[in-house]
Amino acid sequence: MRNPIIALAAALMLAAPAMAQDEPPRQYGPIFSDFGSWREVQSGQTLDVSQQFKAIFDTIPGARDGEPNVRFESAARYMNLLAAHGVPRENLHVVIVVHGPAVWDVTTDEAYHRKSHGEGNPSRAMVQAMLAAGVQFYVCGQSALGQGVSNEDLLPGVTMALSQTVATSVLHQQGYENIP
Repeated sequence: MRNPIIALAAALMLAAPAMAQDEPPRQYGPIFSDFGSWREVQSGQTLDVSQQFKAIFDTIPGARDGEPNVRFESAARYMNLLAAHGVPRENLHVVIVVHGPAVWDVTTDEAYHRKSHGEGNPSRAMVQAMLAAGVQFYVCGQSALGQGVSNEDLLPGVTMALSQTVATSVLHQQGYENIP
């Protein structure tokens, strides 16, 4: 009974590297070269590259210690993927609405020190690059107050909103849709 189990385990271990080789490599760009990785897939979906893509990435969970916020990474992937498949940059309109613990991920290093006891904001460089690429960041003012974050604590270019719900409803009226 032991020999078949050992043989099966050995076969699975030998097959794992071969299965991993079939997976397409991660790619970056064309908008963000250091984050927002994506993989090429064979898709049957037709993409109208002339369409205006208006997306809201609602972000509640804060980043894990020492890592950038994964929702910011998802928004960058969305942009890189669409741009790599022919959607012009001017047709990509992305807004990240931040609330809850994620509020800290759009603060200056000085403000972030209060939360992390001396560490800098690991999402700062990503947020700055995304702002430079035209991504808008809105912070829920109600969450910011609850987290002890003020306007002065936010990275330059990040906008304090009245609340997440107000920011999102205004964006919906402008044709933006939530991306899960």
